[in-house]
Amino acid sequence: MQWGKVKNILIVILVAVNAFLLCNLGVKQWQDWERVRELQANLGELLSGYGIELDASFRLPGDTVLPTLSVDRSRTSEEAVAAAALGGELERTEREDGAVLLEGASGSLEWQADGRLQGECATGEPAPEEEKQAQRLAQRLLEKWGLASDDAAYTADGLSVTMTGTAAGLPVFNRQISLRFDGQGGVAVSGLWSFGTPYTTVQASGTVCVASDALLAFAANGQDCTRITSMTIGYRLQSDSGRRLQLMPTWKIGTDSGDYLVDCAKKTILEQEN
Repeated sequence: MQWGKVKNILIVILVAVNAFLLCNLGVKQWQDWERVRELQANLGELLSGYGIELDASFRLPGDTVLPTLSVDRSRTSEEAVAAAALGGELERTEREDGAVLLEGASGSLEWQADGRLQGECATGEPAPEEEKQAQRLAQRLLEKWGLASDDAAYTADGLSVTMTGTAAGLPVFNRQISLRFDGQGGVAVSGLWSFGTPYTTVQASGTVCVASDALLAFAANGQDCTRITSMTIGYRLQSDSGRRLQLMPTWKIGTDSGDYLVDCAKKTILEQEN
């Protein structure tokens, strides 16, 4: 009987502790939400001074810290893609700048040292006549060539199809491959790509990515837009002075005049995506 009372008391105490913790968690989440709402409202007032407004659907992303990632150039993977796309024996020409031209029976592909790819080849498939056919054929070819990753996403515009992917679970805004079908069984290939798993180096340090700072720097540069609709954190692929490929933390800001990339570390606008 005595043990039954003790057990009931313990249960009451546990319920009270859990209720207290849940209340604290709820209060903290509400306070965090209020801080974000207040910060976004203040940002809206500051941006209005530059003639820019935040769209009603805009949500300010949370601040984060991202490492700069490195990725090694894989000539083996480049040649494997070319062999699958061009077929037969390949003729290989390497230039002083690190570019490699690969020519085969079906066409040619050229890989630049910075990961850029361009070329033309015959598909060996019936030419697509409309957008959905082009997207299905592009996906099939990219998978066959060994370029498509498990998380690949495809967008089509007429007979042009673009494939994008992620790195470390985040989008890489300028890493993409485009296929443009000519309607006669040929395809033009272009884009920027990398192979292998990105990694950090001992010297690499994290970059603090503050959304509000990037927005204000963007507005202060006098961009030709009047409304900001979205903001996404991710990476961009670039080569350094030693021709090593790196993934740099980057914000992508969507506006009514297009998408812009802002370097997280330098707060500089890099380019307007088409």
